[in-house]
Amino acid sequence: MKKFLKHISYGSIIFVLINLIIAFKYEYPAYKAIKNKTHKNYLKWNSIHSNKNAYDLIVLGSSRSYTGFNPQLIDKGLNLNSFNMGTSAQDIAESYYTLLEILDYQNPKYVVLETYLDLSDNTHDFYQIFSNSSFFNSTKNKYNLITKGYGTKGIGNFLFPLMKFNNYIKQDLKSLIYERNKKPPKKIWYKGFYRDTVIVSEKKINEFKPIPNFNNKSFNEKRFEKYLTKIYELTESNNIQLFVIRSPYPPTRLKLDNNKDEENYYKNYFKNYNDVGYYDLNNYKQDVFKYEDIDFSDFHHVNYKGATKMSNQIIDIVSNNHQ
Repeated sequence: MKKFLKHISYGSIIFVLINLIIAFKYEYPAYKAIKNKTHKNYLKWNSIHSNKNAYDLIVLGSSRSYTGFNPQLIDKGLNLNSFNMGTSAQDIAESYYTLLEILDYQNPKYVVLETYLDLSDNTHDFYQIFSNSSFFNSTKNKYNLITKGYGTKGIGNFLFPLMKFNNYIKQDLKSLIYERNKKPPKKIWYKGFYRDTVIVSEKKINEFKPIPNFNNKSFNEKRFEKYLTKIYELTESNNIQLFVIRSPYPPTRLKLDNNKDEENYYKNYFKNYNDVGYYDLNNYKQDVFKYEDIDFSDFHHVNYKGATKMSNQIIDIVSNNHQ
């Protein structure tokens, strides 16, 4: 029995040490960026928290939104003050709790929510989620995001770095064998918007795969509907006009097959919301805003050229739906 307990103790110590090493390796760069005031999420939340009631329009969503909506163009086109609060891999639940935190400091007229199937599945990037929520001032919002938003899986990932960084550890191990494609450092930020200057290569275009659909993505319909309802109720109670956006894909990728699961699901779902604007930017006024492959930096992120088109689309949408 003593021998068994000794093994358990040793195993526990090793487990704790492994988690501490992993936490140091992956958390230290973020700590250093925060200290140097270069961490993008730190800078975003600092703007939200310190400039009270300054922003009329808030963008929520994933990296597809923070590379797509340029506040400089939006502000000029709509004569207001906007801010891009898109964060990497922002899940639909994360968008809800992010908005809760924002509304403690801001009183926007408009919220633009970018969504697509990947943001409402059962696979979550907890490192990115907790990186965002770590800058919430509200302990209640942090706690609820972890426990209510993600349950036991969220608690486990919050407590154990080995779980939280699992995918990043796998990527680093793969990079020992295969050379990883690296983008230039993301440094050109303006009010939460990242100006990406990369243009997707012909080689990458030829490697495109079909867009997300119900066959190749584990879309959690109940999860999406639960948190979209919460976001809707929150915006309605605060007299905010909600616009839900489906970001564009490279046209070559759209042509790979004729599956329209994602497009049709959102289109049909939002028929039930008369006071919510839903817009698919892939086909919104195509005669005016026509996307090309060179408007993208990869298989689903726009670059600065595509961002100009996306920003002008949202200007047109908000202008035509002014309350």
